[in-house]
Amino acid sequence: MAAATKLFRDEAIARQRGRGLHAEVLQVDTGAHMGFRVICAGVVVLALFLTLGRLDEYATGPAFIQLEGRTPLSASIVGLVTKVEVKPGDHVEAGDVLVRFQAADEDAELAASSEEFENQLTKLLLRPSDPATREALVSLRTRSKLAQQRAEQRTMRAPHAGFVGDVRVRESQLVEPGMRVLDLQDSKASATLIALLPGRYRPLLHAGHRMRFEVDGFQQRALELAVSRVGDQIIGPSEAARYLGRDLGDAFSIGGPMVVVEAAMPSTSFEADGQHYQLTSGMFGKAEAVVRDEPVAYAFIPGLRPWVDRVRALEPIRALSAWVKQHVQ
Repeated sequence: MAAATKLFRDEAIARQRGRGLHAEVLQVDTGAHMGFRVICAGVVVLALFLTLGRLDEYATGPAFIQLEGRTPLSASIVGLVTKVEVKPGDHVEAGDVLVRFQAADEDAELAASSEEFENQLTKLLLRPSDPATREALVSLRTRSKLAQQRAEQRTMRAPHAGFVGDVRVRESQLVEPGMRVLDLQDSKASATLIALLPGRYRPLLHAGHRMRFEVDGFQQRALELAVSRVGDQIIGPSEAARYLGRDLGDAFSIGGPMVVVEAAMPSTSFEADGQHYQLTSGMFGKAEAVVRDEPVAYAFIPGLRPWVDRVRALEPIRALSAWVKQHVQ
């Protein structure tokens, strides 16, 4: 029987063994380790986000600016404006004339009583012992003072020093009692934000909560404020309209129960697009107050809420979350 034929020559086998190559059954790609690290890092980042991230809920409603130290002056009588002595921005002292009303009858009565008083006084000087002249003089003095008071009512004067704000009347305009004529602004004024927020959030609103205010027309510039006072009662739309007054009662669309929330403005001006603007009474916009501040994990897993609230060991995590939120924002 012939000898078996070899598949490879002895020289080829010896050379292959001399190269030192070894074949492996399974070869692992080292690039998979990097992908595993990326996945682990993503899981850690997601866990930190769910633990430290916060989710805010806002109570939103209309709001307006109210300048403190502002004195609205209203008409106390029915009259026709004959002359407006001031214009917005003028500085006035106490007692300065602001607006004059038509007073033809009052002036005529004052002139007649004054003239008759002078005539009776002349008679008394000629006949000092005449009792009838003395009685007439006393009556005319009372009549003259009353006529002078009525004439003075036809003139509106500044109750204190300050700057003239809005002037809402013009010459030849008929005014009625209670109609606002103008505003007198104190030189040391401060601004307060009055917000009308949904009444259902009243138990969640407290002094010190954060509030954002966007002035109408300046939506890209929000003012960060702190709530200073929260109303004790929830009011309806009609009561809210009465609270706003005649000037602002029809400026807002109020629906449903509301609660009044106040916040002190840091100044009477604000900056937008590199320019400074003055705040005025009645300037309105939108207010948002934070009513809930919870971890993001509650939104994905609501069942965590009662369990996490009982775990005291998570207090350091809550403190760290508050610190991160304060410094990031």
